[in-house]
Amino acid sequence: MDSRIAVLVAWVIFGGLLAQYLYTPFPENAKHPVKQRFSRAMVRVMHDIALIGSSLGLGSEVNITRRVSELNTLFSREPDDGTLWVEDKVFDGVQVRVYTPRGLSVTPSPALINIHGGGWAYLDIDGYDAFCRRVAKHANIVVISIDYRRAPEYPFPVPLDDCVTAVKYFISNAQKFNVDQNRIGLTGDSAGGNLAMATALRLQKEDVPKLKLLSLMYPTLQSFDLNLPSYLENPDRRSTSFCMKDTLIHCMQLYAFGNEPLTSAMIKNIHISKEDREKYSKYINMEMLPSKYRKERVTSEVAPTTSGTVKGVDTSIFLNPYFSPLLASDDDLRKLPKTYVMTADIDALRDDGFLLANRMKTLGLDLDHEHMEGLEHGFVLFFYYKSSLDYIENYSTYLKKNL
Repeated sequence: MDSRIAVLVAWVIFGGLLAQYLYTPFPENAKHPVKQRFSRAMVRVMHDIALIGSSLGLGSEVNITRRVSELNTLFSREPDDGTLWVEDKVFDGVQVRVYTPRGLSVTPSPALINIHGGGWAYLDIDGYDAFCRRVAKHANIVVISIDYRRAPEYPFPVPLDDCVTAVKYFISNAQKFNVDQNRIGLTGDSAGGNLAMATALRLQKEDVPKLKLLSLMYPTLQSFDLNLPSYLENPDRRSTSFCMKDTLIHCMQLYAFGNEPLTSAMIKNIHISKEDREKYSKYINMEMLPSKYRKERVTSEVAPTTSGTVKGVDTSIFLNPYFSPLLASDDDLRKLPKTYVMTADIDALRDDGFLLANRMKTLGLDLDHEHMEGLEHGFVLFFYYKSSLDYIENYSTYLKKNL
């Protein structure tokens, strides 16, 4: 065979394999199918770099993923246009970043405290710097970003404790930042949404002014039932969403234990006893989901008959409402401030948000639920999507009206 033809054939084969590796099918209602496939491919590449690096002894999968994510942050950095004062500070031992518009239209100002996502382990405040800058400018409010200590080095409850400490400090010292302590909101996305709701629950027991708003974007709200339809629609790396059941199980264990002792049991959804499933089924029930998302129930293997341990591991943490806020009592939900929940269509966590929204609506609580059709988990940070830019504009307008 002619050498040039051989080279061409090799490139065609390589290109075909690369395309198969990078390609992910998206549903017909996808808002930005080409860009969404690109986003999914980049996350897959980052994941595989971390796996290969850890297998070569270059570091842990968590630390390599963190380093690769930092490179991605460089490309999404928001230029400093001089409209904000941005300062790194320490709130009672917790690192934070403060964004203050130079031309505040109202003083004392409303404020929003942001708790970043990233599976309790991966991302940091630098990865959310552009988001916080955009919200501070568009809503013309003070924004605080909490740099909590992360798992697996600091498992539960350390990240939550840091968030509670920082929020309490800011509310108690709001006047130092020219902020009205009665107009402070708390927001978080993904794992940050988990921490935000858990923080709001913890604050019910603290002697501080009540938050004005709790805002949750595609939040992680439970580790109780990992066979909800949205989890089963997005089981692993072949899934459309990069927020997948197996990744969530990985992150949940890092946050709970600092390691991964229950992967097999959690994949099979047998990490919760039959006794506890019956007890908490009133909070997590597929009948609470919209009819189009309900699926025939997948029967798990036989779970432990009594609560306590699985494979010698104490599993009571999964029933703790500060770890799984969806298991909070109705009385505790009633004490929450006005709540905003955003869910994404292409997301393993979609059903978590719908279940919370349903519970709060059933209780007659002050709730706004916005569902984003054709968009995936994490889209708010993908500023090359028009949907991301539009969402931040609309969200900022919402904050102006509700803080």
